[in-house]
Amino acid sequence: MTTLGLSLDHVGLGIRNLDHARASFEKMGFRLTSRSMHAGALEPGGPVVPWGSGNHCAMFKHGYFELVGLVDDSMPSNVKRMVTRYEGLHIVAMNCSSSAAAYEALVEAGVKTAAPAKLERDAAFGINDEMVRRAKFENIHLNEEVNPEARFIVIEHRTPEILWQPHLLQHENGANELSSIYFASPNVALTVERLSRFLGAADRIDGAAVFKLARGRFWVMSEADMRAHSPVHRDGPVNRVAAAGIGVASLDRLRALFESRDIDYFEQPSLDASRSIWVGPSEASHGALVFTQTA
Repeated sequence: MTTLGLSLDHVGLGIRNLDHARASFEKMGFRLTSRSMHAGALEPGGPVVPWGSGNHCAMFKHGYFELVGLVDDSMPSNVKRMVTRYEGLHIVAMNCSSSAAAYEALVEAGVKTAAPAKLERDAAFGINDEMVRRAKFENIHLNEEVNPEARFIVIEHRTPEILWQPHLLQHENGANELSSIYFASPNVALTVERLSRFLGAADRIDGAAVFKLARGRFWVMSEADMRAHSPVHRDGPVNRVAAAGIGVASLDRLRALFESRDIDYFEQPSLDASRSIWVGPSEASHGALVFTQTA
C-alpha cells in the first residue's frame, strides 16, 4: 500500500450543533467555508433527496478539517449514527491518485471495503462565494465493522481546485496542514495489525505505534497512554479518534491569539519531542486538537 502514496486528506468532527462548532473554530482562528448542505439517496438507485446535515471546512495547504453536523434532526442524515455513538472526531480520510488502483490494492491486501463510489456536490466558489462549482470525488469506504477505529475513507479528488481555493487557505491562527491523527485503542496490537494491511509497517515511539503516510502520521496507543500523553484527556472520555494534529506557522503567535481570546490551552512536548499546544473538547466542540509548528 505504501507504493500508492496514501496521504492524510481530512478528518471529520461529528457534532449535533453545527452553529456552535462553527463559532468555536472561528474563535480559534480558523477560516471556514460557507455552509454546504448534504443530499443523497436513501437506498441504492433511489432519488437524491435533501438531508438534515451540512458542513463547514477549514482548508489547509495540505489537507483539511471538516465540521459535519445536524441542522434538522427530523430529516435523514448519516451524521445521526455518528453523534448517537459520540460527538467528536469520526471521519479519517486518505488521499490517493487513483481510486481504481487503490481499490485493487486494498482487495489484494485482504481489506474489506466497498467499491469506489462517485460523489458530487455543489460548492461555493470565489472570494465572495459569487459562483457555484460542482466538486467531484471518488470515495472508497472501508468496512466499519472490521475497522471500528474510524470511518475510514480513501478518496480521489477529481476537482481539487474547487475545494482548495487560495483565499480559503489563509487562517488567522497560521494553520497550514492537517498533520496527524491519534487513535485510542482498546487493543493496540490488533489495531496496528489491521491498519498495517493498508498502511504498511508501524514504528514504535514510547509505547505508541506510528504509521508514516506519504504526508501525515497516524498514532495508535492505549487509552491509558493517551490520557498520560495528552493533558486534555485526563478527566474526560477518550474517543477512538482521540485527537487531530494541526500544523501552524508559529506556536508563539498561536499562543498569543489564544490568550487574547481566553481560549484554554496546554503546552507539552509531543511524542516526537517537538513543542505542541493542546486544545481540549470544551474549546474545540467535542474534539481534541494538538498544534505543532511546521518547518
